[in-house]
Amino acid sequence: MGEKIIFQKCNFNNIYFLLYIIMFLINLFIESYNFTEDSEIDVSDKDTILLSIQLLRLYLSNLSDFVAVIPYFIRKKLLRKKEENIKSQITNSKENEKENSESSSLIYIDNKIIETDKRRKKIIYYSLLVAIFDFLFRFSLILYNIIYPNKLSATFTFCCVVPFEIFFQFICSYFILKVHFYKLQYFSLFLNLFIFIILLTIDIIDGKDHDLIDLKFYIFIHLSIIFYSIKYSYGKKAFLYGYVSIYLLLLMKGIFKFMLVILLTLILLIAKRDVFIGFKYYIIGPKYALLIIANIITRFFVNLFLWLIIDRFSPNYLPLALIFEQVCYFIIEQIYQDEKIVWETYLRIALYIISLIGVMIHNEIVVINICNLGSDTKYFLDKKVQSEELYSSSDNPDILQKYETFEMDIKSEDSNSINTG
Repeated sequence: MGEKIIFQKCNFNNIYFLLYIIMFLINLFIESYNFTEDSEIDVSDKDTILLSIQLLRLYLSNLSDFVAVIPYFIRKKLLRKKEENIKSQITNSKENEKENSESSSLIYIDNKIIETDKRRKKIIYYSLLVAIFDFLFRFSLILYNIIYPNKLSATFTFCCVVPFEIFFQFICSYFILKVHFYKLQYFSLFLNLFIFIILLTIDIIDGKDHDLIDLKFYIFIHLSIIFYSIKYSYGKKAFLYGYVSIYLLLLMKGIFKFMLVILLTLILLIAKRDVFIGFKYYIIGPKYALLIIANIITRFFVNLFLWLIIDRFSPNYLPLALIFEQVCYFIIEQIYQDEKIVWETYLRIALYIISLIGVMIHNEIVVINICNLGSDTKYFLDKKVQSEELYSSSDNPDILQKYETFEMDIKSEDSNSINTG
C-alpha cells in the first residue's frame, strides 16, 4: 500500500479518556483543599505528617472501592429483570422435545455448575491478586515515609516515572497477558526505554541541585509502578477469563484490600502510633468531612474510568491517560507559579511527545508503514483479508486482473531472489 502513516478512526469508547481526565482534575482540585497548609501544622507533628497523608490516601482509596456496591446492585437488578423478560418469552409447548432432552439436560446442568464454579474461583483468584498489588502500590510510598520520615516525596514534572510506567506496562502485557508483539510494538517498547534512560539521567543531575527532590524516593516510586502495572494486567485477565464486571471487581478488590489495610493499621498502632495524630488536620470539622466524602466519590469515578479503558481496550492504553495527567500537572504549575520555562523543560516535553507517539504506535492508533514496519499490523492484515475476500467473491475482470498482476509480481520477485541466491 502507498500510505506511509495511517491514523485509525476514533470510536465511542474514546470518550472514557476524556471522562477520566475530567474526573482526575476534579479530584485534584478537591485534594488541594483537603490538606492543611504547612503553617497550620504543629512543629512536633511535622515528622509524621507526610506518613499520615500517605496512610490517609490508602484509606480513601480503599473506601472508594466500596462505592461500587451501588452500581453493582443496580446492574444486577437490571440484569435480573432482563433475564425474567427473556424467560417469559420462552414457551414450553413442545413437550416431546422436553422429554427427549431430559437426560441430556442433566448433563448440561452439571457442566454448567462446573463452569460456574471454575469461573467463581478465577474471579476470587484474580480479584485477590489485584487487591494485593494495589495495596503494595500504595504501601511502597508508605514504606518510604516510614524509613525517611523527614523527606519530601516529590518528583519533577515530565520526569522519568511515566516512561518507565509505559515500558513496564508493555512488559506486563507481554508476559502476563501474552500479548504478541510485532515490529511496531518492539519499536515502541525500546523507544520508551530509551526515553526513560534519558529522563532518568536528567532527573539524577537535577536531583543533586534541588534539595526538595530526594532521589531515594525514585526507587520506591518505581517499585510502586511495578505493582501498579501488574495490578491492571491481572485485572484485564479477570475480565477476559472470569467474565467479571468492573463493579464486582472493584467491590471484591475493596474487600480483600480492606483486610490488608486492617493488618497494616494494627501493626502501626503497635509500632508507630503517633502517625494517627496527624489525622486531626484532615478529618476533624464539617469542612474536611465533606471534602473527604467528595474525595472518595471522585476517586471511585477516576478508578472506574481507568478500568473502563482497560476493559474496552487494554492496559497498554493506560499510558495515554498518564501522559495527559502530566500535562494537567504542568498546566497547574504554570498557573500557580511564576517561574519561567527553562530549556530543559522543553526537552522533557519533547521527549514526552515522542513517548506519546510511541504509545499510539504500540496500540496501532497510528500505523507507520516505513521500512516495512507496519506490514504485520492488524490494519494491514485486515486489508489483506478484505482484498482476498473481494477477489474470491468478485466477477469483475478489472479486479481479477489487478489481483492476478499482484500475484505475478510476487512470484517474479520470489524467482529472482532464488536465482540470485
